[in-house]
Amino acid sequence: MKLMVLAAGALSVLAGCMTATDHDRIGGQLAATDAKIPGCIAAAGITGQYRVRTEFLGHGAGTTVLRTVQPGGNVTEAQAAQATSCINT
Repeated sequence: MKLMVLAAGALSVLAGCMTATDHDRIGGQLAATDAKIPGCIAAAGITGQYRVRTEFLGHGAGTTVLRTVQPGGNVTEAQAAQATSCINT
């Protein structure tokens, strides 16, 4: 019984880490960076296909969205760095 209470307590703590407000804020960050991607890709001189990786830095209320343009194929290291910097500022 004691183990069940501890497990229920742990679950309630973990469930409270991300609130609806946190989800809305992260969704807003995703939308803001999504809107920047086409302009930043064009400004970096990238043509054709490109790959963007999404990372979530932190946990809970402090989570930050980071988008990274991946080099390769049509994208040089310099272009990827320029586009990544543009997207995340």
